[in-house]
Amino acid sequence: MKPTRLATLLVWGVTAFASQTPPASKPPVQQPPAKAGAEVQSAPPPTDEERVAKLRELVVAAEKALEAEDEDTAFDRSDEAEVLVADWDQALLQRPDVQILLERLKGVQNQVPQDGEPEPTGQQAPAQAAEPDEGLKEQGQVTILKGSDLTSEQARVQAAEQGATYDFPIDLNDKVLTWVRLFTTDKRGYMERTLSRGAAYFPMIRQVFAEEGIPQDLAYLGVVESGYLNKARSYARAVGMWQFMPSTGRLFGLKINRWVDERRDPVKATHAAARYLRRLYELSGDWYLALVGYNAGPLTTQKAQTNLGTSNFWDMYRSPYLRNQTKNYVPELCAAILIARNPDRYGFTETSDAPFVYETVQVHSTTSLRTIARSAGVSEAVIHDLNPQLLRGSTPPGAYEVRVPVGRGLETQRRLGGLPVGKIEGFKTYKIRKGDTPEKVARRFKVDPQDLLEVNHLGAAGFKAGRRIEIPPPGEPAPAPRPMREPVVAPAPQPPLATIPAIPGATMQAPDATQPGGTYRAQPGDTLAKISRAKGVSFSELMRLNPAAVDHLAVGDEVILPGGAASEESAPAPVKSERPRFHRVQRGETLSSIAERYGLRVEELRRWNGLHSSRIRVGQRLRLSAR
Repeated sequence: MKPTRLATLLVWGVTAFASQTPPASKPPVQQPPAKAGAEVQSAPPPTDEERVAKLRELVVAAEKALEAEDEDTAFDRSDEAEVLVADWDQALLQRPDVQILLERLKGVQNQVPQDGEPEPTGQQAPAQAAEPDEGLKEQGQVTILKGSDLTSEQARVQAAEQGATYDFPIDLNDKVLTWVRLFTTDKRGYMERTLSRGAAYFPMIRQVFAEEGIPQDLAYLGVVESGYLNKARSYARAVGMWQFMPSTGRLFGLKINRWVDERRDPVKATHAAARYLRRLYELSGDWYLALVGYNAGPLTTQKAQTNLGTSNFWDMYRSPYLRNQTKNYVPELCAAILIARNPDRYGFTETSDAPFVYETVQVHSTTSLRTIARSAGVSEAVIHDLNPQLLRGSTPPGAYEVRVPVGRGLETQRRLGGLPVGKIEGFKTYKIRKGDTPEKVARRFKVDPQDLLEVNHLGAAGFKAGRRIEIPPPGEPAPAPRPMREPVVAPAPQPPLATIPAIPGATMQAPDATQPGGTYRAQPGDTLAKISRAKGVSFSELMRLNPAAVDHLAVGDEVILPGGAASEESAPAPVKSERPRFHRVQRGETLSSIAERYGLRVEELRRWNGLHSSRIRVGQRLRLSAR
């Protein structure tokens, strides 16, 4: 799923879609037989007014979060808003009040970092020595084959595909053939590693997709999404083989908490991806458009259809309504299917990782993977690979089914049953001291207070001095953002787009204090949200007065402030800006260099951000003042 913003589906639509009958032209969806005499009850669908009220609530919440510089919450609320409107009919979407809310939603989305783009830093990301195996998140155009190159590639593919049949529609045009050429030349190493890794999962994926009633050739979507890496993570917080956003993952039944992230579970995430793809197909009636929705969100598909008056993907490809990454997405998949179905005909050696097969055993309380591995007679890495969804080197509190290698289930269960209850291997033991509280101990060991209580089966009242407790390991940290990659093939050398960092001590322009409103000229690093906070004006009103700035705000652009009018005569005078409230850690920075940059002391930064050392990570957001 896209590292770009991923809109998902209407919540009540997800619970209802399984009972819908797809059109005759669509793959059949298998339904469980109804029990005789059973009475089916379902909640009445919400009215249009209830839907619009919910949309308004989400948009307002996103705007308020953005004003408070809470980008995560703004992202989540705007994502939920797109979920809400994903399958609204055109009549409702065209209502004037809905159109206003959608414009405000667009304004929020354009102020929140998305599409896998890091915040401007003013520094070029260091070149990568080798291509990372995290999917093909290409941002640029590719050079489409023409002339003799196109003719020879077409002949090669047609020769390789003689007699092959596919359950996914493949248009053998110049765009698809271009990606076949790229996968067998420039991207050959990536394709070899991906096919080798994916071969372990292909039987399971095909079986799941067949059960869910979608084309089995979509099993090769993982080539484009993640390279079949269960721990893959995008800039936009999409995780796992199928790149689910948190909201979408939860919507399709994936558990995400401090202990478990089932977006990384290859089996459960594959079921969720199949259901999501099926739902997108039911909404659009076309597999190419379903993929556009999977990559860019169903609202993107709907907007493109409305603006172009067509449901043909290739018309959308030639339009400005899809980003380059989404335009490449469909031909990339078509090319991946052509190659992956017959790799030897394209010169690839069929090798694979060990097949993903397993047995399951149930543990009844928190158990370390080290203990499970020892009981199974295998290395801890083997158990980790079979259970990539476990974040803390152990199962969560309570009963849990864990995977072990085939043939080791009964013995593992027997040995685990003979272990003494109490101490958890790999966990620290701590004796509660006088004056300790769950919060105090949790801070000391950098864990969550609730985790302490859950692991030790305690309530707050049972947290008493003298009791020995087990300390779980800290949660797995989020990987640092990875630098953007260059386009695969550029049509011609182009100068990079300039990104201008926020400059400490730079001057900002403010309106005359004696006049209501006025105008303001944008400075480096400005967004409408930042201007609204600096000037103490309504963010929504600022977007209404400056619609062009919602999509793009350049240095020097004139911004109309509420109560004012645009005019050169009212140009405000420069005044010194205040220190920003937050700083996003960039590559190469240290806590000391950040403190020096803003005229602070390291001790202050530690105290304001709850840090116990000077260790920071790229992408971390640091508070620059006391709460």
